[in-house]
Amino acid sequence: MKEPIEVLVLEGQVIKFYDEADYKLDSTDNIKTYSKTFISGDKNILTSQIGIELFEDDNLKSSCLIGSEGGGTGITGNTTMISYGGLVICCSNTVFKLTIPDLNLEWKTVADSATCFGIHFLDKDYIVHGELDITRLDKDGKIVWQKGGQDIWTTAEGINDFAVYDEYILATDWDYNRYKFDFDGKLLEEYKVEPRKEELTVENDSTKKWWKFW
Repeated sequence: MKEPIEVLVLEGQVIKFYDEADYKLDSTDNIKTYSKTFISGDKNILTSQIGIELFEDDNLKSSCLIGSEGGGTGITGNTTMISYGGLVICCSNTVFKLTIPDLNLEWKTVADSATCFGIHFLDKDYIVHGELDITRLDKDGKIVWQKGGQDIWTTAEGINDFAVYDEYILATDWDYNRYKFDFDGKLLEEYKVEPRKEELTVENDSTKKWWKFW
């Protein structure tokens, strides 16, 4: 029996996520099956495939498989969210929005040419922390703006390299250049930081709350 890699518990509903890296499209030999499949890019070179099941009262209500090309993406607290009555999830270079409870595709957007590390709330929109771009999406998945750095948007430690606050965004690239952006994508400040010595820290109550639902 395949075990989920992440479980999201809602009021009256449970969503389970499965790593389906070995899933073969159009094959009858897969461990699990899904009623719908949504693909971004070339189905022959998918780097991430995620199975999703939604249960109501312990009964399977709907299921789907999503897949995309680009760099691989895992399932973490930063790669999924509930927003505007649906499920928003990063899968490789693409952000998918699925309806709840039917798990139909509402929209999908290629938000980075490599991979999407995570997605965060930004006012009534979203901000995607990608490997090569920081991307603001509106609630319908349309790109509002994108910003690149001098190198990829992560550090060797991969800790405290991206955060969204009440009035700005802080992001750090591989060479430890730190950038401060406003919500319109304007660069407010750029400076160098030392590895592991300086962290993205402000007052706890000033950070954007990941659990805010709309």
